[in-house]
Amino acid sequence: MNTALEHNELSALIQGVTTSRRSSAPKSDRRKEKRFKGLPASPGIVIGRAITHTTEPLTIRTNSIAAQDVALEQERFRTAVHECTSELQRIIVMAQEEAPVAAPILEAQLFIMNDPTVGEMIQQRIEQLITAEYAVQQVFDEHHRILQHAPDTYLRERAMDLDNVKNRLLDYLCNRTGTRDVEAGCIVLGSVLTPSDVMLFKKSGMVAFVTELSGIASHTAILARSLHLPSVIGVPNVASRINSGVPVIIDGYAGIVIIHPKPETVAKYERRRIDFEKREKKLGRLTKLNSQTSDGRKIHLFANADTLDEIEEARSSGAEGVGLVRTELQLIELKRLPTEEEQVEWYTELAERAYPLPLTVRAFDIGSDKSFGMLPPEPNPALGLRGLRFLLKNRGAFMGQIRAILRASQHRNVRLMLPMVTSVQEFQKGLAIVEQAKKSLRDDEMLFDDNLPVGAMIETPSAALMARELGALADFFSIGTNDLIQYTLAADRLNASIINVYDSFHPAVLRLIKMTVEAAQFNNIPVAVCGEFAGHSAATELLIGLGIEELSVVPSVILELKKRIRKTSYTDAVTLTTEALQLNTGIEIRKYVASAFKKSSKSPNKAE
Repeated sequence: MNTALEHNELSALIQGVTTSRRSSAPKSDRRKEKRFKGLPASPGIVIGRAITHTTEPLTIRTNSIAAQDVALEQERFRTAVHECTSELQRIIVMAQEEAPVAAPILEAQLFIMNDPTVGEMIQQRIEQLITAEYAVQQVFDEHHRILQHAPDTYLRERAMDLDNVKNRLLDYLCNRTGTRDVEAGCIVLGSVLTPSDVMLFKKSGMVAFVTELSGIASHTAILARSLHLPSVIGVPNVASRINSGVPVIIDGYAGIVIIHPKPETVAKYERRRIDFEKREKKLGRLTKLNSQTSDGRKIHLFANADTLDEIEEARSSGAEGVGLVRTELQLIELKRLPTEEEQVEWYTELAERAYPLPLTVRAFDIGSDKSFGMLPPEPNPALGLRGLRFLLKNRGAFMGQIRAILRASQHRNVRLMLPMVTSVQEFQKGLAIVEQAKKSLRDDEMLFDDNLPVGAMIETPSAALMARELGALADFFSIGTNDLIQYTLAADRLNASIINVYDSFHPAVLRLIKMTVEAAQFNNIPVAVCGEFAGHSAATELLIGLGIEELSVVPSVILELKKRIRKTSYTDAVTLTTEALQLNTGIEIRKYVASAFKKSSKSPNKAE
């Protein structure tokens, strides 16, 4: 979290805004508070002043050159490549020190700039008696058009790399200059910023930026997150609508830009900024530490997150992705089945907020205690029409949701999870619906991730027993322990009178988890635990010992769970679990785990 202004400057900003509001300016006064909405590319709140990034109009000589000037123009091109290469190499060195994620991006542009095939094509164009800059424009634009119309979003966004290289060469050949020096603490507004622009501006003191163009998966957006630079992208005409020097607030969480903020708005965002800073300070260095056992086994920590705020909390806690989005919460809010477009909007916003981290979207889990008024009364709803059974009976709703999830998957960070799988045949039918949805989107010429991973939730004993066969079809498993315990022990988890029967540590439950893990390993697919058991303070060593390498919990538990993981030895956890699985009751297992924990807590802590 950043602020571009110190306390005294902040007071001056508030005072300045107050003074302007008390003046007799007409209602059309441009100093009134205005808000602009874009996409949140990198989280954080900044209060500061804007600097507009502009470039001079580009004038390209398109007139024919004389035959005797061909050698001169070719030399101009070679010089441009040499000089631009030198500049880019300097920026790469800077990136390797400050933002390692940017170095490969810039190195790719360096490769394009020095590509012998591209260079030869430009040299040949010059031989056709055109200027060096016109030849550069023609060759790069032709390649750009090919990528721009590619059906793959990733390839279309890579077309920006070509533009970055082209513009760098044209800047040199046409002697074009732009805003390169910025003031310390400023917020840069521009039509588009390249990764090298971001690196150079940050070195000069830029603390945030806003652009008109760019995609959430663009190199600039990825670099902003790596550098912890709050940024908002996709704000139409921002460079022409906002003047340099105006007070501005950047909300990189919600994708909001506020100019000429009211004093109360400034105070509100300053409080929010301080709250976020306090939370980060409280989380401390643990967020930056790897989630791995004391003997080096990696345990991936994901978050169960259903809202944008929870995704931000998950990111700030160091989560590696979202392991569960409960889509049926939309039914609660709308009190009806959402339309495909409503779902697309919601899933896309969640995916963009999570990017580049993976987002696991669970299809509607309707039934049992979650009927949402969509099911008639059943004698035994827990064993009736629910999860995937419901979806297969309501194919219209299922198809609409799958289409929406696919349409939100363009940035390749979305995964689909099918709930309450009980048989191979059931899962096959679900996969067939996914394929039908893909075909319908192709027919409608809509874009989506054709390789969207589809996983199965293991929540019933039958699914665990058939996990090896299901694993041959699924891209991943997620074990929903809440229902797995309920169905294994025939005990309603919401029934207080049998709370002693509903036992997370029952050996039957642990054996089913182990069976599922072994099936996932056999099929070489990842397996996660996303139920409450994943965050249970006494279960960490057991789950690690069972072979679980991915846990998904509520965001507030992530750091405490990471702390426990780092204190756990994988070797000791395997021994613990092997012994525990020999016991006959959940009570015995609890006592055994508690005893082992007490012994390990007395040992020197080498993990922290």
